[in-house]
Amino acid sequence: MRAVPVLLLCGLGMLAAAGCDSGTPPPPVHTVTVTPNSPAEPGIPSSSAPSSSEAMRVFDSRVMASAVTRLLTTDYKMANVGTVSCPDRQPVADGSRFQCTVDIAGATKHVPITVTGADGKYRVDPPQ
Repeated sequence: MRAVPVLLLCGLGMLAAAGCDSGTPPPPVHTVTVTPNSPAEPGIPSSSAPSSSEAMRVFDSRVMASAVTRLLTTDYKMANVGTVSCPDRQPVADGSRFQCTVDIAGATKHVPITVTGADGKYRVDPPQ
């Protein structure tokens, strides 16, 4: 009979602990949609590009760098954001990951990018 009140107290303690937070909110995560780059590289005749049925969609690194710059300064409220550089021809494939580099106040940081769907959406995490 004594076990029932003890179990109730333990259960209430567990529920109270589950509702507590550490006081530190998780960093914001932003999803941005970009227009994938065409499969043909500039300067290469379109006849050498794969047909549309074979074409692999890739991100436009310049558009992505611009979006990352905007997110860092506007949403993440970072000061002294310099040049952002993203790798060329990253595939628009769900789950794919890569990093852009950014100069923040003279220090080079890496910005993790995770593609979150086959439609061109990706997550931009805080610089590391």
